[in-house]
Amino acid sequence: MTKGLKPNDSQMAGDAMKKYIGAEIKRLQDLMTNTRGEIVTKDKDMFDVKVLLNVKENVERTQLEQEAINLQIDQLDESLKLFFENKKVNESQLKAFQKINKEWQDVKKLAKDVKKEIQPLVVQENEKNNNNIKSLEEDITHFTQEMRKREFFQYKCGVKVALEKLGGVFDELKVFEQKIEDYGENAKKFGNPDLINKAVKDIEGIKVTVKCMNELWGHIELCQKTFAEFLGTKWTETDPGEQEDLVKKLMKSLKDMKVDKRANAYNGILDEIKKWLNFLPLI
Repeated sequence: MTKGLKPNDSQMAGDAMKKYIGAEIKRLQDLMTNTRGEIVTKDKDMFDVKVLLNVKENVERTQLEQEAINLQIDQLDESLKLFFENKKVNESQLKAFQKINKEWQDVKKLAKDVKKEIQPLVVQENEKNNNNIKSLEEDITHFTQEMRKREFFQYKCGVKVALEKLGGVFDELKVFEQKIEDYGENAKKFGNPDLINKAVKDIEGIKVTVKCMNELWGHIELCQKTFAEFLGTKWTETDPGEQEDLVKKLMKSLKDMKVDKRANAYNGILDEIKKWLNFLPLI
């Protein structure tokens, strides 16, 4: 005998089955109550898209799980019949089961009725969310175009101001990212998860651009410090060959950068490096 089991626990109508029946009745009672509360529309603001989608999701889940719940109720029915045959049935449990069975029929009908009721709102809110995503894409495109006109793309901006301005871009992106999160979650629940992909990709593109510009301005700072050191070196201590090799390395690093080569900031430091490469061989 398994340790911890009572002698009649292994019997079909034993104490273990009795406990199972009690626990299963309680579980199904709670399931009916909770499911009804999740899918009923009364006293809910169905014009709130989050509320609407929550009800829609719960209705779909209820309908998807119908066969599984039917099976669970059938299994409980068979267990009660077994207890009835062995004259061990509890009258209150029979009544509770009958109530569960009726409530389940009511919940299935409610799910069907609610699905029909909310369908026009689902169509309307889905279209609204699609339009919101389209507007978001347009806003991101406009932001990208405007951003490329900012100071940090201009060489005259200077390292300090450029890095400060670049740092502020990520704060501006938070507004877009919040909308992407909201509209994207809605699109997923409406069954159109891919609709938000372009907005996500465009924001990632902006972040890559900002990252590259940060690296460019970091390199510009290094170049400017290097040139300042050259100018501060005494004539007798100057080694033009060594300096030229260093400037060539700075040029290679610049050209290897994945940055917009049309940017004024890029071409500004490029011109500075070229001037030094033309000057140093003359010393």
